[in-house]
Amino acid sequence: MFRYCLQTALFLYVAAVSYAAKSPFYVGHVYAIPYSSNKTDAVAAVQLAIDTINNGSVLNNYNANLTSTLNAQCQQSPKSQLDAFYAFATASPAKMTAVIGGGCPAVTESTAALSSYLNLLQISYDTGAISLSNINFIRTYPSDEHLIDIVSSVAQYYGWKKIHLITQDETLFTDVSLLLKQAINSSEAIVQSKDTQISEIFPVETRIFVLNMYPLIARRVLCYAVQQNAAGVDPSHYYVQYVWITLGWYPQQWWTRAVTPDSQYTDTFTVCSDAALEAMLHWALAINHRPQPLDTTGKTDVNYTSAQFQKLIAGSGTSEYFFQTSVAPFAYDAVFALAFAVKSVDKMNIIPNASNFTTYLRNEMLKLNFTGISGPVTFDGNGTRIQTSLQVFKYRSYAGSVVCGTALSNGYFERVAIGTVTNGTFKYITCESNQTVWGSLIPPDGSRTIGFIVVAFPLFIVYAILTSLGILFAIICALFNLINRNHKIVRLTSPDLNYVIVLGVSLMLFSIYLYCISSSDFTLQTIVGKIRLWTQAVGFSLCFGTILAKVWRVYYIFHNPSAVKKTPPKDWQLFLFVMALIVIDIVFLTIAQLVDDYTAKKSLDLEMPSNSRNENNVLATFYYVEIRGDHEKIWKTLLYAFKGLVQATAFGLAVATRKVHIKVLNDAKYIAAIIYTTTILLLISVLGLFVLSGKYMNAFAGVFSMCLMIVCYVVLTFLFIPKMWIFYKDPKGERIFERSNSVSGSSITADQTDGIKLKKMEKRVKELEASLSAHEKNRIKSQPSATLSLATPPASPTKDGAVFEDEIKKPQDDDELPSSPTKKVSFAGQE
Repeated sequence: MFRYCLQTALFLYVAAVSYAAKSPFYVGHVYAIPYSSNKTDAVAAVQLAIDTINNGSVLNNYNANLTSTLNAQCQQSPKSQLDAFYAFATASPAKMTAVIGGGCPAVTESTAALSSYLNLLQISYDTGAISLSNINFIRTYPSDEHLIDIVSSVAQYYGWKKIHLITQDETLFTDVSLLLKQAINSSEAIVQSKDTQISEIFPVETRIFVLNMYPLIARRVLCYAVQQNAAGVDPSHYYVQYVWITLGWYPQQWWTRAVTPDSQYTDTFTVCSDAALEAMLHWALAINHRPQPLDTTGKTDVNYTSAQFQKLIAGSGTSEYFFQTSVAPFAYDAVFALAFAVKSVDKMNIIPNASNFTTYLRNEMLKLNFTGISGPVTFDGNGTRIQTSLQVFKYRSYAGSVVCGTALSNGYFERVAIGTVTNGTFKYITCESNQTVWGSLIPPDGSRTIGFIVVAFPLFIVYAILTSLGILFAIICALFNLINRNHKIVRLTSPDLNYVIVLGVSLMLFSIYLYCISSSDFTLQTIVGKIRLWTQAVGFSLCFGTILAKVWRVYYIFHNPSAVKKTPPKDWQLFLFVMALIVIDIVFLTIAQLVDDYTAKKSLDLEMPSNSRNENNVLATFYYVEIRGDHEKIWKTLLYAFKGLVQATAFGLAVATRKVHIKVLNDAKYIAAIIYTTTILLLISVLGLFVLSGKYMNAFAGVFSMCLMIVCYVVLTFLFIPKMWIFYKDPKGERIFERSNSVSGSSITADQTDGIKLKKMEKRVKELEASLSAHEKNRIKSQPSATLSLATPPASPTKDGAVFEDEIKKPQDDDELPSSPTKKVSFAGQE
């Protein structure tokens, strides 16, 4: 026991002798809180740092002494604060070497100038005012210039081009807003610190707000938004879904009265409940340019880890400690930065009382590079702490859950880190993304957007159904043609050519699908648009080119004097004619698309009014993507003119063959109806091209698709339904050569020509026999006596054996057989 007591006494003696042998250097501490107290995190941190330095081996020849502290109460006037600081700096019994802290941010610039005048080194830990960057000043707190980097990077990442600043009228904030307005497209509203009224601070069509102010004023601004939203002043505003960007140094739960009392105000902006204000922050962000240690348990150069320091401060009897918002780590690191600089100057054999000691001290501090409680500590040439990793937080409420490894307090609505800004680039931390932060939609900034619309869904559904029915109709016609291709009725209409007509109609119907399918993807729309144009043009040529070929063959057979002797055109020859039309289409479209810039481009849609809003209630100018060339209207007019020429030719041939008197072949009236209908529709399409195309997407798609669909239905109906009806009435084809008063446009093959002529001749012979028989009966009835006696000779010899001659001529028919020769028929003078 005696031995233990002796060792303890010896240790204390050595420590006392060692302490007495060290020279003191004196430090003052100025802190700023809005009430009279010394129970702050910063006061505890400064005292802890001095005790740690004096009890350790940081300084070999000096002891740090905290001579006095000053609470520069921020509610006092700037003059009162400066007077108090001057009295504090000059009243100390021992000359201070440095001052830790700097008072309220509004007067820190003045206190720094006063410190320089008194040959004191000021090391601030609680202000980031931009104006202090060019002052003979040291601070372990980074400059607020980094806030500009964070806001700019976040805005660029999310595509926000319009941001509104709400700035409190103090230098600490106005300096930030000045640089921020230069960096981004932003408007600004100034809020006076002493104003009891807040109004006209939310411009119309703005969705992103930066609250550049103290927490108390920010609380009042949010209350004003709550009241505006509840009153429904502007239906286009719904502030709950807007983004509020707050400063990261606000204390946790800053919007509550318990943390941010507003008893000094008595206006209506103090009546909002904590819950109502919290509801406004569900889409809010917090930007933090304060350094944060990457590993709270990692080794530092200041004796404690961040986790150990946090426990020490939290148990020091101060107010509740929040590591993310407290300045205690910066205050602790400020004292150690001073100690490291003193140690470096000591090696130069310069004593603290020397007139140039402060100058050397500052120069050595600018060279420091150590790991403190707040992370790596280095300074730039102006004495401002260098900060390269900046943080972005999201306000969240997940009671008792864990988000990205961070356990949230039960029932707390907290700020949780979601990303960092490094070298001007924002990126999410590992477990965060747009989906986890915003859900399905990144909030818009309220700028008038460019929206892309597509064909209205109901319009697409209607046309899809009608087009599908049209294709089904075409399939039925093709099956009818296939199943009955050897039947007289179908065989006379050239079944192989009917397939080509059905194929052409199907291609035109398929192009309707493509007219009603629209996208905002330029590449996809270019591909779809080109396929649409080609299928429409080729389908038209297949359909109407084949109709033209068929009606021309009928014309050739019945209007060629030598048609019986010459072989009419075969099907393969007509195929070649149709293919020639398609080759013309291919050459024309290829030249048009090579010469012209035929790609997808955006067109302003005039169907949407100028005050239209998108699904997020934001004003939008709507465009749609369509494929077109610079001279598209000229090319399409030429193309339609060529198609019109094909139709006009078919119409002329149909009129010329209208007297062909065979039911199955007399399609002339149907072709005339088809050409008449399609000509009108073609003119409407050309009119729509000039009036609607490039301006009214749904109207143009609807009109053009409807015209094209009607053409397809008309062709199939007029060319196949009559044949189906004849087949139903005459399934064996026994009456296909009966006369008909209707006109025709269908063609026959050369193999059936002789049979048709023979039938016509047989019919004519029967008509002549009946005529002769009737003539003879009429002659007999015209005699004087109905009965003659063979025994009695005639009264007049001149009558005996008389023979009556009558010339009967065959009636002429221009369209039938040539006239018969004169015949003499003799009758006996008696029965």
